[in-house]
Formats: sequence, C-alpha cells, structure tokens
Amino acid sequence: MLDIDEAEMQRMHMSGADSGQMQRHQHDQHVFHTLLERHQELHRELENLPNGIRTVTTSDNPELAALITEHAHVMHRRLQEGFGLRYWDAAFAEIFARADAVHMDIRNLPNGVETIETSDDANVVKLIQAHGATVSAFVREGFAAAQRESPLPEDYQRAVT
Repeated sequence: MLDIDEAEMQRMHMSGADSGQMQRHQHDQHVFHTLLERHQELHRELENLPNGIRTVTTSDNPELAALITEHAHVMHRRLQEGFGLRYWDAAFAEIFARADAVHMDIRNLPNGVETIETSDDANVVKLIQAHGATVSAFVREGFAAAQRESPLPEDYQRAVT
C-alpha cells in the first residue's frame, strides 16, 4: 500500500506536473513535515470572525519561525495558483476549488505570522473556519492530525464531488 506522500506525488505526475512543480512540491512538503515533527515548539491562536478567521502562528525558535513564515506565504501562493495538495482530503480539495472566494492577508511577525482569511460567501466562511481548526490540530498533534482527513462542516455545500 502506498503512503499518503507517495500517492500524492503519483497523482501530481499523472496530472502532468512538470519537474519544477514536483521539486517545489517536495520542498513545500519538507517544510510542512518539519513543522509537524516539531509541532510542540509551535504556538497557534485561532479566532473565528463573522466572515472567516484570524490566526497567529509563532515559535520561539528562529528557525521554525522562518519556516512558519515561508509556509504561510507558500500556501497563499499555491491557493492563488490552484496548485493543490492533500488531494485525498476533501476539505483541502474544497479550499482549492473555492480559492477565488477566499481572501487572505498575511502579516509577518518577528516570530511567525498573523493571517486573516475571509470570504463574502457564507458557505466558504464555514470552510475557512473548518480549515483553521484543522491547521490548529496539526499544530497541537503533529503527524497524528495530518494523517486524518479534515472534517467538513455538516451544512457545507460542496463544490467538489
């Protein structure tokens, strides 16, 4: 049986990703895995807003703070480009499918980032809030949370079937 990372790389290859995209994805994955491995050194605050979320993700370790900043900006760029990940996870597929309705502002902090994610679409707001809770679980639990499929809100109307 393939592990999740191998399956994701195979899916990218089958979808026609070029070698530059594959290398970029592998680098992004390495950063993500480092953050998961060292999740106990990360701090995260999540605040639900009427139209989305506000998060602050930091670390007292300068190396990890730099990785948090890199990861936040890379994920924003991937969202804008439609360069998805975690294809096996319905919530991530939905976030990328609804990217045009997600507004993201990232403010660099000395030890991480503050991110505001919002939408004018009430359905997408539910998705953003669920995604925020999933990322907070990644910070709390590391790989244990990352291996689970992210829950979608019960009343969320899916774009991807």
